[in-house]
Amino acid sequence: MKQVILITSLWCPSCLIMRPKYEKLFKEVNIDIIEYDYDEDIEIVKKYNIGKILPVLIIKEGGLEVARVIGEKKKKELKKLMEEFNNG
Repeated sequence: MKQVILITSLWCPSCLIMRPKYEKLFKEVNIDIIEYDYDEDIEIVKKYNIGKILPVLIIKEGGLEVARVIGEKKKKELKKLMEEFNNG
């Protein structure tokens, strides 16, 4: 089973742009996003070795990380991600 983790922060302009885009994309394929705050969820940030560039989207399957998307992305890149997500 695939799991989607999104790490964002209120101070991150790219997060404010990307969050609704990610939510819309994954809603279309009925996948819930588990969202964490960079400043509040310190253990998660450490566990996934998250740097200062946000947002970070992690896709896991069978407990293993299979993809990671860092920072702001264009629509074309997101479409490719969704195609890979649906086919994988």
